[in-house]
Amino acid sequence: MDLAFQTVGIKRNEVYIANIVKCRPPANRNPEQDEAMACLNYLRNQVLLVKPEIIVLLRKCST
Repeated sequence: MDLAFQTVGIKRNEVYIANIVKCRPPANRNPEQDEAMACLNYLRNQVLLVKPEIIVLLRKCST
């Protein structure tokens, strides 16, 4: 991951990575909607604290 950032000229300390859920579901499956909703307020608070200039959504779950 660090190499990907470095390749495009972004320092790793300039990036904050968050996840919709705070623990992976069994067998590393995608979280179900109720699991994501249970963690949504935590994620919202992370965004408020970090105040990102840009938010990039990756993978199916985040969209």
